[in-house]
Amino acid sequence: MLGFSPAWAASLCIGLLAAALWDLRARRVPNALNLGIALCGLAANAAAQGWSGLAHGGLGVALGFALILVPFAMRLYRGGDAKLVMALGAWLGPVGIAWAFAFGVVLGGLLGGLMLLRDRETRDRVSASIKAAVVTQTMPQVEADRAARRHVPMAVAFALGAALAQAWRA
Repeated sequence: MLGFSPAWAASLCIGLLAAALWDLRARRVPNALNLGIALCGLAANAAAQGWSGLAHGGLGVALGFALILVPFAMRLYRGGDAKLVMALGAWLGPVGIAWAFAFGVVLGGLLGGLMLLRDRETRDRVSASIKAAVVTQTMPQVEADRAARRHVPMAVAFALGAALAQAWRA
């Protein structure tokens, strides 16, 4: 992340907090919130570095899209999660979003594991899916129409991943 003023940094923190809380409550992140986070990120980069900052943010959005595309197509992440990764790219640029995505994926896996420990029905479904995948030698299937409470709130994981990426790079 480039050197942002405290006001820009606060707007990122507020946006990520809103996304995480919304995802915890409703298991979705609204498009308008993701768009606002992305536009603020591009504006902050432009304010800090001019056209090169805007290009830096744009490259972050493009790499965020590239990173999330396959997992999204495999239904591992939902649309709001994918858009949040791209919005984070607008703030963090290409290197920052690569780190944030990597940390977010690991944190999301840990969060998903904690959710499995709490919910026996989900644990049984996942276990059956993995067993079937081993027998058929295919990828485990993800239920696209699973209940909202079974979705891992990835906005939390990606927000924390962004914070860890910034700490790691600092």
